Amino acid sequence: MIPALILGALAPVSFAAPVKDPIFIGAKACGTCHDGPKMGHQYAKWRLSAHARAYAALALPESREIARLSGITEEPSKSRMCLGCHATASDTEDWEKANGFGSEDWEKTDGFHIEDGMQCEACHGAGSEYASADIMKDRAKAMAQGLRMSNKDDCLLCHRAKGSHDTVLQNKPFDVDLAWQAIAHSTPKANSPAEAPPTAPAAPTNQPKFTGVSEPAYKNPLNLALTPDGKELWVTCEASASVVVVDTATRKKLLEIPVGGQPTDVCFTPDGKKAFVSNRLDDTVSVVDVATRKSVGTLTVGNQPHGVLVDKQGKYLYVLNTSTDSISVFDVATLQEVKQLSASRSPWSLAQSPDGKSIFVTHALSRFVEGRAPSMSEVTVINAEQATVKDRLVVKAANLLQGVAWDPSGDFAVITLLRTKNLVPMTRINHGWTISNGLGVLWRDGTIDQVLLDQNDLCFPDPSAVCITPDGKYALVTSSSTDRVAVVDLHKLIAMLRAASPQERERVIPNHLGKSSEFVVAFISTQACPKGIKCSADGSTAYVANTCDDSVTVIDLKKLEAAGRVDLGGPTEISKHRRGERLFHSANIAFRRQFSCSTCHPDGHIDNIVYDIEDDGIGMGPIDNKTLRGIADMAPYKWTGINPSLKRQCGPRLAVYITRIQPFTPEQLTDLHDYLCSIPRPPNRYRKVGENLTDAQRRGRKVFARGAKNNGAPIPVENRCITCHPPPLYMDGKVHDVGTKFPLDVTSRFASPQLLNIYDSAPYLHNGIAPTLEEIWTRYNPDDQHGVTNDMTKDQLNDLIEFLRTL
Repeated sequence: MIPALILGALAPVSFAAPVKDPIFIGAKACGTCHDGPKMGHQYAKWRLSAHARAYAALALPESREIARLSGITEEPSKSRMCLGCHATASDTEDWEKANGFGSEDWEKTDGFHIEDGMQCEACHGAGSEYASADIMKDRAKAMAQGLRMSNKDDCLLCHRAKGSHDTVLQNKPFDVDLAWQAIAHSTPKANSPAEAPPTAPAAPTNQPKFTGVSEPAYKNPLNLALTPDGKELWVTCEASASVVVVDTATRKKLLEIPVGGQPTDVCFTPDGKKAFVSNRLDDTVSVVDVATRKSVGTLTVGNQPHGVLVDKQGKYLYVLNTSTDSISVFDVATLQEVKQLSASRSPWSLAQSPDGKSIFVTHALSRFVEGRAPSMSEVTVINAEQATVKDRLVVKAANLLQGVAWDPSGDFAVITLLRTKNLVPMTRINHGWTISNGLGVLWRDGTIDQVLLDQNDLCFPDPSAVCITPDGKYALVTSSSTDRVAVVDLHKLIAMLRAASPQERERVIPNHLGKSSEFVVAFISTQACPKGIKCSADGSTAYVANTCDDSVTVIDLKKLEAAGRVDLGGPTEISKHRRGERLFHSANIAFRRQFSCSTCHPDGHIDNIVYDIEDDGIGMGPIDNKTLRGIADMAPYKWTGINPSLKRQCGPRLAVYITRIQPFTPEQLTDLHDYLCSIPRPPNRYRKVGENLTDAQRRGRKVFARGAKNNGAPIPVENRCITCHPPPLYMDGKVHDVGTKFPLDVTSRFASPQLLNIYDSAPYLHNGIAPTLEEIWTRYNPDDQHGVTNDMTKDQLNDLIEFLRTL
């Protein structure tokens, strides 16, 4: 898609251009003149071209497979990312017609249809101001009125390497030079009649060879909960959008209840009559009637809800909104939201104290910290009687706080955590000193102890969830990337902490790789990628959700061993995608099994950490971690843009500089590539499918594409937002110097990042120095090298941010 506003921004400013925004009129209007022998049968040739069939191609099976490999969750014909290259002006609006506005506000005429695919105006700009015959006879006049003469760079906005398309279609690289020669040869000269051209060289065509197959319908269980009577185990299954109900007596699947997209957590009211399921993809919570096993309502919550909990009194339902850093509080009786509480970054799980007075909330991401400073994570403490935040406990030098459980005594709670040593160069991987994994003990008085679960010869990476036996003897912790459960003897752990000096508890024990041998009494093997874990009320059994095996491991707590596997009904076939998913969640890729790919990319996203990777010099070039959501088509990779493909990014270089172990085999790399490409990107929360832009967002779009300053002076083409971030991917695949080199950087040139869902991936810039989008320009663009922004009013900057959030 190349809207007129954008096309205007790519060309030098002409002060003779029309003040009113031009309107898209459609290829049929162009065809009234641009057909027949005198015009070289241009319209007829377009009708026979792949461009005219571009929209229709979105209905093909190949397109659905490409969408899967692009992390797109909606139909291709409804995806703004797909439509950007398959339909002209797909992102423009005509909502003013339906709302009674005058024609001066329209962006498309009634005769324009996106179903006509990539039309004339994709390259030449919206035609309303130049399309009349008297203007088109004079090229200079037509260009002054908005006609754009396209170039090869315009073609490359869409015709560029895309991992998803290359994998599915197995095409040869598109030869833009050969195609451009064909186009130029067949285009009539301006102001002169043209006969049909001699046999013109055709633009190269690549016959697609579709090799994709439909992906097996896996379950991907994440979390689980026991009904208050203990007779049933309910398991949320992210991939199948369902909850599987298991009979705990027979250990058999009873049935499956459809809920919303990507169900993540489940809880019950104290009387066991209602269940609540958070749906991360839909921003909803499903209300399920336990007796009828049916969803009877839907609650709208914040973005990407994770943990859910009903308090012991059955009064309030708490929902953790991971993307909006908030906690929705609902009245259970009326199912009405009564308030939203402010959380820290990415609230994940929550647990209520035995006396019912307090709720602890963990957070996956650290607070924003100054450059080259250790993480500072938070546990939010809620007063459960008043549903208010009463404290915020800081967990120093820790990140990825996920699981949480209270000891029955109420004296303390236990959380899972990572201690990522990102201030130390990654040369220390060989010493087991880059990412360590463990627990936090949160005491009633607000003090916090940290201990490691790692051992000298084998780490305990990705501790995901924790539960404590009813008698308070054991804490059970899942390691999702080594397929184990650690059994922690809490009495031994607490005794060790109490016997240590304050200095040992603060500075020695949190980093001691040998201390776990004093309190970890067993490791229990599970199936692939164990996450959620729950103990039965009688303390005899624990249940573990195995995400990459579609099963539940049953643990005998008397013998401390696995006692069975509950099949949740997933397919028995192990696809390429599934193999790649298991590799992504496996610590077998790293020396001493210190971490997995998912360690740095929880939920396929970000960990808010700035790393010092050795390849650009020890202590030099700190880089912010990027999201993997929708990563397939975002080449080149690495902030310096030196890796042209994901396979190059994850190949031997990864082994040399990061994992310090043998690289993936070619087969493994292919499997991992399939999984990485298909990590879904959530729908944009600031502009959902079918929604129009707000007035502020529309003004921001003009700022994004502007070609002149507020005083009328032209902005050089290379310094406009739209030049480096053209649609539909909002990146140009090139490196640029935008004046953001800092003292530790070894280069001033960085690849332009994609802007899709940019609101959800703070911090910003290559070293994560900007915690908000605003600060990219208010603090780190003093010389107008990163776009011209210093002349903007505060309102213009606000509008620009509002537009960027819609991408």
